[in-house]
Amino acid sequence: MHHHPIAGSERPSAEHIADLMRSVLSDGLDHPELWTIVPEFVQSYPELIPVLRHQLDCSHDPGSRMPLLVLLGIAGATLGDPRMMLDILLPMTGQFGQSPLVQGAIFHLEGLLDPENPKYRLADRLCTKPFVKLDVLENSTHQCCASWLTTSAGNLQTTPWEQVWNGVDAQAVRASMLDGSFRHCNKRTCPSIQSDELPTRESLRADSFWREIIEAGRTAMPRGPETVNLAYDRTCNLSCPSCRTERFAADEATRLRFDEMQDRAILPLLKHAKTVFVTGSGDPFASKNFRRLMHQLTEKEFPQLKFVIMTNGMLFTPAQWEAFPTLHNRVEILRISVDAATGPTHELLRRGARWPVMLENMTFAGDLRAAGLIDDYELVFTVQSENYREVGDAVDLAHEVGANGVYFGRMTNWGTFSEAEYRSKAVFLPEHPEHRAFVEKMQDPRLRDPMVLLGDLTGFVREPGPQHRAFKF
Repeated sequence: MHHHPIAGSERPSAEHIADLMRSVLSDGLDHPELWTIVPEFVQSYPELIPVLRHQLDCSHDPGSRMPLLVLLGIAGATLGDPRMMLDILLPMTGQFGQSPLVQGAIFHLEGLLDPENPKYRLADRLCTKPFVKLDVLENSTHQCCASWLTTSAGNLQTTPWEQVWNGVDAQAVRASMLDGSFRHCNKRTCPSIQSDELPTRESLRADSFWREIIEAGRTAMPRGPETVNLAYDRTCNLSCPSCRTERFAADEATRLRFDEMQDRAILPLLKHAKTVFVTGSGDPFASKNFRRLMHQLTEKEFPQLKFVIMTNGMLFTPAQWEAFPTLHNRVEILRISVDAATGPTHELLRRGARWPVMLENMTFAGDLRAAGLIDDYELVFTVQSENYREVGDAVDLAHEVGANGVYFGRMTNWGTFSEAEYRSKAVFLPEHPEHRAFVEKMQDPRLRDPMVLLGDLTGFVREPGPQHRAFKF
């Protein structure tokens, strides 16, 4: 919706305006251009808010009620206190935590309350990821992490990668970056937005590639992605509650299907890529498909390719490392998901893990970094009610095992929790009974260590320290 919706000589009714706005929001995306003209509608149509309330009273389907609640929140902020409207919308994040529409409306209200904060001014920024990155899931692809960008560009199991990479949906996502709306994005959980790390368009113009994209409004890319995240095989040796309800291993038919996709699409896709993430879905050393692929990605065949290895750490032993010479001196980042700083908490949140083994393997990873065999080594800590008290200790743990980074991020509901279960764990939500204690824990001075990456938790630290680099995702 890029034009004023009132056209013609006849004045439309408030009901017509309400229906039109609901139609605009029916795509489930964020529409900041609508939020900016809602005040004009409210002023011109005093009966608009009563009409929206009546439509809400008559609607009983959660999917239909959601855009009405969003519209009432934005409209109500025009007449009253944005803080009150924000408090009304925030509880919706439990059920609609991955909705660009809900999160975008809340982001808009938060911006009204914090107008000097540059992170809310996206019009002069550009996210470069949709132009250079592709995440490959089992039945979809995304130009960023799927929890921050739910729009799929297509399915590599059925569609050639070139058609996915420059398809209609992929280009629509890029267009939303170029028009400044970021309408497909989950703005409140994207680490780059929340930590105000998005580059300005002016700074990107210094590079001829980006200058041409910005000035020409180019959404079709002349080359394939520089970064590819392989997240299609969920096979894992653990069954962490935040990720799945039970241990999962791909059956033979699934493995054959993945092998076919790897040979037909993934290997050609990686020929000109610079970075491959293995894996954003399970554990690379537990997956037969990813083990085979890592052996195939030799330095001779893929000379410019480097790895980001994401593992739960239980299988990251000296023997496994020696079994994969293709990784030696080619690991840009090794990430170990730990979610705790003590044995009992780790074994609770990482079902099947054993803390003594983890300490041994994490220390081995630190030795590899010290020897220069991997470039960077980071621990990943997904914050939730069971572990937030250990955030400061996790920084100490990172130092002890030789890591040079530790990333803290919010827990995402990947469908493994009911709404009530998620809300009971999401201690970062304002209505959580332990939220105040969580905020106090986030003031731990150890979180100001230069090795700490706060991502979507940046806003909870009153005086964040200097981050040593942006979190690569």
